Amino acid sequence: MLKFFRKNEKLSRWFLIVGMTLLMVSWLVFDQSSSFFTDMLVGRSTWATTTDGGSITESNRVYLQQQTRAIAAMGDPTARALGIDKDPVHWFLLTLEAKQAGLVGGESDGRARIAEIAAANKVPEMNLIGGLCRESGLTPGQLFETIAQLSGVDRYVNLVSSGPARLSTPRLEQTAASLLLGVTGEIVVLDGVKSKVDVGAPTDAAIATQLSTYGSDAPGTGKYGFGYRVADRVRMEWMTIASSAVTELVEKSPALSALELRKYWLEHPGEFPAAQISATPPTFESVRAAVRSKVLAATLAAKRQEIGKFISDRLQLSLRGVPQVNGYFSLPADWASHELALSTLASEVAAQFGLPTPAVEASGESWTELAAIDGMPTLGMAETRRFGSTPVRASQLIQALREFGGKSTVVMQARVASPVMETPSGDLVVLRVTEAQAAAAPTSVDGVKEALVADLNRVARFGKLEAQMPEIEKVADDQGLAVVAANFGIDAQPFTELRQSDKQFLQYGLKLPGQLPSLGADPVVTKAIVDRAMALPSGKPITDLPLADRTLVVASPDKLAVAVARIDSVTPMNAGDLAPLRTNPRFRTIAATDPSLGSPADLFTLEQLKARHGFAYSNPRESEEDAPAEGDAATPAKAAS
Repeated sequence: MLKFFRKNEKLSRWFLIVGMTLLMVSWLVFDQSSSFFTDMLVGRSTWATTTDGGSITESNRVYLQQQTRAIAAMGDPTARALGIDKDPVHWFLLTLEAKQAGLVGGESDGRARIAEIAAANKVPEMNLIGGLCRESGLTPGQLFETIAQLSGVDRYVNLVSSGPARLSTPRLEQTAASLLLGVTGEIVVLDGVKSKVDVGAPTDAAIATQLSTYGSDAPGTGKYGFGYRVADRVRMEWMTIASSAVTELVEKSPALSALELRKYWLEHPGEFPAAQISATPPTFESVRAAVRSKVLAATLAAKRQEIGKFISDRLQLSLRGVPQVNGYFSLPADWASHELALSTLASEVAAQFGLPTPAVEASGESWTELAAIDGMPTLGMAETRRFGSTPVRASQLIQALREFGGKSTVVMQARVASPVMETPSGDLVVLRVTEAQAAAAPTSVDGVKEALVADLNRVARFGKLEAQMPEIEKVADDQGLAVVAANFGIDAQPFTELRQSDKQFLQYGLKLPGQLPSLGADPVVTKAIVDRAMALPSGKPITDLPLADRTLVVASPDKLAVAVARIDSVTPMNAGDLAPLRTNPRFRTIAATDPSLGSPADLFTLEQLKARHGFAYSNPRESEEDAPAEGDAATPAKAAS
């Protein structure tokens, strides 16, 4: 063969040219037409059907998958919430309903939304379109159509889910009847604190885990009210000059002698008018008590100011030479050994003014939390106007400590005495914080172990109570609540006209449940009691019904308690209360979101949509194979990149 081609070189060249041409033509034809042949052979086969006679082909299925990839990349919150960005079937059926409702626009609607998203994400519009097309495999026209359908779905879901104005009268009446039904009865609350339930001591490991889990939470703020964060606290000392000592000093002074009082009266006659109209002018003796009271008050104020100035000057003198930065003193490390002791200051005040030595108190080694300071005698009421016209209390001074973050309007630091403060009764107080510790999680169980153990025991007791609920209910049904209460060492307590919401608040759109003994406002327990009451037959008095029919046991996980309740009477909603609620938009919003009647969003689940449209796969195995795609959706900005 090779010898033949060597002898016929011209013929071999033509043979090579024709062969290569045929090869290139066949490659181009079959590559471009592969999708065409695939569609002809596979794409037109039926993938699924609906009851309205519609059918979805395999080709439609591929397109739906491309669409879901596009809306997943969009990150639409409605699509994510419903899960239609991961399931082509879900997307198809919901889009079908949006189209039937006439809420899907054309390509221009999709193009406009793309422009809005591009502007919001600060990316070029063409970059966003290109990114979404690459992500999904759609053409730009198909992308605009998909986004228009997505906008239609958003409108459709929003119309059905948040349309209080479209609620039916029966639904409004049902919601009002449930919320305003009053129930009277008796309840026993078995909690993890007072109930007689034996539990073992928690292990050291459990205590450590409890502390690590809730140590950073303030008491009462964590789950179940757990929290062990140590609040801001201080150690402090303070000196108090009693008002009675200053008053006694002033009363012995010459300022209150008869001569000085008469002199004041003569110099200020207008301050002491006659008690009644008389032809004769008032005498000194007739106004002596009023004159003495006024002079005493003025003299006391002057003396307190004099004492306060002496104390302030003495404290400033003790800080002379200590550098300051932004109003705060840069105290040396050994300042505690150089500072002016309050006991020394008290002795100096006593010697200077002839007063009894003022009392000096200290918190000692114990810590004082800021919340406790206002309740302390004398110190808790002391305040100063040193930092403005508004008085600042001792607790506010401590809150403003530099060690607690400081405040721009109040300068206060540990180891430096406060300005002289005064109580409403006239006591003078000087405070010094000797040590401050900012709020923080405990570094060890020491100091909070008692609270940790108590909380762990609460959880353990609740677990046992929850496990015993069937036995508790049987005892309550057979023997009554009094026996249940006695078994656990708890008192049974009555409740009256318990409702899921007070009608006075309901008209303002506030759904506030009534108060239950020992539980307070507990919507879970309240709803369970009301639901049981609504289910009772209305043909005869409730007290004639068997005890088991009107007794229930309900767990309150948030309160770590089990409630045992007995229903004794039911007060239906007053018909007159419904009329104003029907037209109240706030109440209609509550009715639209009432979980007891089912959420409108439940209408859009895949199961509901399949049932409504009779969706069925042509191949039964498709239901198992057509699982939603996993993976996080890209954001529009990410797609554009």
